[in-house]
Amino acid sequence: MQRHFPNAPEIWRVSLNPEFSSELRHPITARFKAILQSNALINGVVLSAICVGFFHGWLKIHIRHPAITFLFDALLGLALLLVYSRKEPEERFFPGSAIGKALLLFYVLCFVYLFIPGAPPLLVALAALRGWCFASLIYCLGYHLTHSVAQVKGYFYVLILLGVLTAIYGIQQTPEKVQKMVIKDKQIAERYKGIYYADKSGKLELRRFSTFVSSGVFGGVMAYVIIFAVALLSDKESSARERILLVAAILPISYGLVLSGARSALIMMGVGFATIAWQRRRLQTLVLLPAIIFLGIHFGVTKTGGKAVERYGTLLETQTIADRLYYPTWIGWQSIKENPLGNGLGKSGYSVPFFLSGKLGYKDFKTADGDLGCLMIEMGIPGVIVFCWLLWTILKALFNDLNQLKDTPLASIALACAGCIVIAIVIFPIGSPFLGIPTGALTWFFLGTLEKLTRQSASQVPMQPKVSPEKRFLYYHPEQ
Repeated sequence: MQRHFPNAPEIWRVSLNPEFSSELRHPITARFKAILQSNALINGVVLSAICVGFFHGWLKIHIRHPAITFLFDALLGLALLLVYSRKEPEERFFPGSAIGKALLLFYVLCFVYLFIPGAPPLLVALAALRGWCFASLIYCLGYHLTHSVAQVKGYFYVLILLGVLTAIYGIQQTPEKVQKMVIKDKQIAERYKGIYYADKSGKLELRRFSTFVSSGVFGGVMAYVIIFAVALLSDKESSARERILLVAAILPISYGLVLSGARSALIMMGVGFATIAWQRRRLQTLVLLPAIIFLGIHFGVTKTGGKAVERYGTLLETQTIADRLYYPTWIGWQSIKENPLGNGLGKSGYSVPFFLSGKLGYKDFKTADGDLGCLMIEMGIPGVIVFCWLLWTILKALFNDLNQLKDTPLASIALACAGCIVIAIVIFPIGSPFLGIPTGALTWFFLGTLEKLTRQSASQVPMQPKVSPEKRFLYYHPEQ
């Protein structure tokens, strides 16, 4: 039975008002249309950026121009400019929240480290500044663009659809096809030289990379998309048809995740799923959904002849996990010992395109695998303190938002947004969750979405007047 919320804020009503049909009978096509019902131009630009992000690796192979490298950022930058130009004069571009204030402080620190003595050339430093600051600006984009439940769910379905398409492309990617590409093109051979792993017998096994720039990104995006599908599938207001389509989508996506060979992606999926299961303790969430995901993973294991079990089995080895966490930050710790205040933006090569460093002739980089290590190298102890404060502020806001939106029509959206943000925080020491294309910008986008939903929910739902229970002779009859 559908639940009714007569005093729900406007941001809920687009999907709850009978004029748009009920949430239970709402056609999936209407969810896609809802994205463009408000600010069609800006949302269209954002959709274009998301599509570019999912096919970024394929585009860089087939259209070799520096513009392709920055096309994803350029489209999002255009969307930011349009949002800024259309906001009301009295409206703040940065939400006046704890997260907004923490971000602004981090930006100030980044600008300071842009000009410290001994820093890399200015163009290299500016490229690093883009990496540290640009993606997080999409937080403002998500906040200002969010207008309805149906719109946000439409974005979720876009991600799931793109996830299915790129997963199928990755499944069709055979070692023979990849070998032909590598033999014909030296640039492709250089770009994808790390797509193989050796099994215990020493035989090289292909890690599928689909339409992305690497196998790791492919696996990470598949894990990311699964979280959105799980959140919608566990929503009791989703229709039967939606659930069937979501199950059908999860199977190839989880299959593609296994074929990517990305062990961190499996951890990401587990962390995101645990976030949803913790908040939504239901039989469907704890039993049915893991079974569906396991089925897709089983297909991937079968496809690899059992080799995937051998690779992912290393996640059960304590030493392997410890090494995976330790080595990406070891260089960062060593750098802090040498220079506690940091070496300036760009020193770690963070977000610096290969062609730019080669053109400038600058090679004195001190690289680290994880973003935490890069942060230590470039901004030292001050950078670690400020960024950790930012992450702590985000976690506190997430906890409060989930509690406020629990058992409301916004709960599934809040869980999906929170799941991808928690994933980013956990993976931060060993990867680039806040920078990666497309998930980095999307993580900040949905953080802004979650804050907008929570703020609207708190400000527009009127307090219910206290009603005295019905009087019965000498006592008040308790409410039933």
